[in-house]
Amino acid sequence: MIKNILILIFLSLSFIGAQANDDILQHSDRLVANGKNVMLLFETKTCAYCEIFKKDIKEDKVLHKLLKDNFNVYSIPLDEYHDYEMGDKNPPKKTNTTSLKMGFTVKATPQIIMFDKNWNKIIQLPGYADPSMMKIFINYLVKGIYKKEDLNKYLKETGMIN
Repeated sequence: MIKNILILIFLSLSFIGAQANDDILQHSDRLVANGKNVMLLFETKTCAYCEIFKKDIKEDKVLHKLLKDNFNVYSIPLDEYHDYEMGDKNPPKKTNTTSLKMGFTVKATPQIIMFDKNWNKIIQLPGYADPSMMKIFINYLVKGIYKKEDLNKYLKETGMIN
């Protein structure tokens, strides 16, 4: 009986651990591309749309796979002060929450900033974007469309804007 309970506890903990490992949103003081694109999610504890966005990236399987395969996704909590090392160069650029907020002119949350693999800022989205919109923005970057076509033109072609 005790053996069965221990096995059940072990399996439960393994399942919880597997779920936690599948969370692609990283909370790290080292922001690196490592051959992937980078997404920064500026958020606060009281931001309802930040929570909706995080739920979207966990529950929408296509969005989750696009992000997991192509991005390192980092949370930047604006209501907490952190020092960061940013970039893949050695030594990395030293920065902090305040500098990031001011440098990217983040005035509201959520704020999503997407960089290519070389840390070129491609898209900055102030506010919430639902999964269908996020997939369009992600494809613009991942497929390299940004190299040859203006974002507004691409959004018109996809029917996202008039």
